Amino acid sequence: EESFQQEYMCNPADDDTAFLEYDLIASAEYGREVDWKRREHGPLYAGVDIGRKKDLTVLWVVEQLGDVLYTRHIECLERMRKSAQEEILWPWFEKCDRVCIDATGLGIGWADDAQDEFGEHRVEAVTFSARVKEALAYPVRGAMEDRQLRIPFDTKIRADLRQLTKQVTPAGNVRFTAERTADGHADRFWALALAKHAASAPNAP
Repeated sequence: EESFQQEYMCNPADDDTAFLEYDLIASAEYGREVDWKRREHGPLYAGVDIGRKKDLTVLWVVEQLGDVLYTRHIECLERMRKSAQEEILWPWFEKCDRVCIDATGLGIGWADDAQDEFGEHRVEAVTFSARVKEALAYPVRGAMEDRQLRIPFDTKIRADLRQLTKQVTPAGNVRFTAERTADGHADRFWALALAKHAASAPNAP
């Protein structure tokens, strides 16, 4: 809706509430003619935001070449049984040097099973909290500002990244929120943030 209002109705976007401005997102996007899924020979890192009924499960895979992370694969799974999702996710886990997975709520079981399958040295369970979300979100923004992140041009990805808003509570704490829509709940953003985190400490835990 926000994209439609901006592009077709000439109503400017409200960058005061969004965590990522449109211009910043656009600066990180591949050109439309680029085959962004073509891999080279850099290490792969993945982030997974877990969903089941209301939210999407999103896998975001990046390849590191120099100091730049290039998106190579994005998988969005909706209303699928855990076993069916694992059939899609596990082969990618096998290819990746390190994976960070959302271990919040129902994600606990996912993270346990992934660590049993691939080892705790390759899979890190990340439990979301206000402080953890803050530590995950800002590096994504910083990588975009430093031109160290490439993402595909896609209207759903743009809308998802724009959903995230930063609010400061009366106590001075930072809180990240996102409106739940039919296309997700900033699930792609958190998968990207987890992939960025996986690449930031490739030898951990």
